[in-house]
Amino acid sequence: MKNLHALLGLFALAAATLLSACGTTGSSPTPTTAPQAPTRELAPLQLIQRIPTPGVTGRIDHFTAYPKRRLLIFAGLGNNTVEVINTFEAKVVQSIKGLNEPQGVLYVPEFDKLFVANAGNGTVNVYDGKTWALRKSISLGEESDTDNLRYDEATKRVLVGIVGGIAMIDAATETHVGKDLKGSGAHSESFQLEKKGSRVFVNVPDDNSIVNVIDRKTGELTKWGLNGIKANYPMALDEDDHRLFVVTRRPPLVVVLDTDTGKQLATVPIGGSADDVYFDAERKRIYALGGEGFISAIQQNDPDHYKLISNIPTAVGVRTGIFFGTSLYVGVPSAGLEPAQVWNFGVPE
Repeated sequence: MKNLHALLGLFALAAATLLSACGTTGSSPTPTTAPQAPTRELAPLQLIQRIPTPGVTGRIDHFTAYPKRRLLIFAGLGNNTVEVINTFEAKVVQSIKGLNEPQGVLYVPEFDKLFVANAGNGTVNVYDGKTWALRKSISLGEESDTDNLRYDEATKRVLVGIVGGIAMIDAATETHVGKDLKGSGAHSESFQLEKKGSRVFVNVPDDNSIVNVIDRKTGELTKWGLNGIKANYPMALDEDDHRLFVVTRRPPLVVVLDTDTGKQLATVPIGGSADDVYFDAERKRIYALGGEGFISAIQQNDPDHYKLISNIPTAVGVRTGIFFGTSLYVGVPSAGLEPAQVWNFGVPE
């Protein structure tokens, strides 16, 4: 009998222990004994907002923004419109119609003007930044294939990528000024300006996939090759670390160049068909927007070493957008019954 009581006692103790471990006793387990959940690393970008852009069809090209007024603007290349979005209201507040294959857009807060490059007829339209009324249309030549736009704060000029180089427009007077910066003769794709120097770096994929380096003061031209890598379209600049990020499509890579020498320092594989790339200087991170359906996020460990940390899924055809603050906005073309949209990817804090 004693043995039976001892055995029953052991069973009772075991049952109580099991119930306590399973959390079925009605009392919560103490934090000191609870198992620790494995930590989960956040993705470098997270989709937090979808903004519908009804009526927009075809390819979506480049973006510009004015965060102070919560304005986001993109070129509806396939729709021959420019769409103005209020990001707080998450809706289109103005659709500028009657354009001719708009590619580049640039809002200049200093003059409250919007500049739009029309590839179809080689013009740059200037719009009032409050009423969106057309102020002026500036012709750079029907065959100029006007594309990317950048603003030089020092000279108050809008720089326009064209066939053969870079044209310049006075933002105040809205006139084509000075001599164009002559490149190697082919169409200029993405380009970036030095703020502390006088050079402009220009991707020229149609001229054996080279980078033109043009001095804005002297007009001197230097050409950098890419060692057989082809189709260089997007570009970003890390001026402080003297690094240029050239994105290619054949094969799909981020190519890191030393801006002092033009030397190739690193390559990182990314998603294909990219048309925009941004450098997040605060987080030392590169975001390449690939039309095959991914944003490739690359960490800069130091100026010479880079690592792909994530391919964030988007949708096929998403290859342009804009990054500022903690948001990467991307254009999502219409597909089937799904209307065109702008998606906002946030950087986790």
